[in-house]
Amino acid sequence: MEDLEDMSLLIKGKRKVLGISQKKLARYVKMSQSTMARLESDIRRLNPSYDTVYRVVSTLDNLSAIDTKGRMFNKTANEIMQKRIIYARPDDPVARAIKLIQDYDFPLLPVIDGQMNVYGAVSRKKLMRIATDTPQHMRKMNVAQIIDEELPRVGKDTELGKLRKILEEWDAVLVVERNKAIGIITIYDVLKQI
Repeated sequence: MEDLEDMSLLIKGKRKVLGISQKKLARYVKMSQSTMARLESDIRRLNPSYDTVYRVVSTLDNLSAIDTKGRMFNKTANEIMQKRIIYARPDDPVARAIKLIQDYDFPLLPVIDGQMNVYGAVSRKKLMRIATDTPQHMRKMNVAQIIDEELPRVGKDTELGKLRKILEEWDAVLVVERNKAIGIITIYDVLKQI
């Protein structure tokens, strides 16, 4: 078996590469977070059993194996969300929503007010329909009049594995806390994690 100091560095390094907190890893291997911290920093004084070290290392190896197949979504929404949300306000003119959708090539644009309350979203398809059916009315309309979609919302502690179904159907999901938007996750944010 490798030297205990090397094992300590191995555990800490693998855990950090996988983006797992000590608390979460401790939960996976059914031990206290303080014991996990001591495994990483003061392993000699802890003097763990072979079985304890093996359980931690094999759990990390299993998580690594899942990750290489692109199926490990152990990070939380808070860890990968974009904090800067591109959105239109309900009282914005429709022309601003069109410009944002064009500039950022979004299929949907969130509609959020200045206090980060979520109203819904405006779709590119709806804007196209308004622009071609009633272009004369479009200049007088504000975004609140054309909201036609509702982006899915999740809490900041939601694990990405649970978001998989949502992100298969939607291009983005809003991250909310106390009903206020605090971030957004797009398919690209998830792909960056693989």
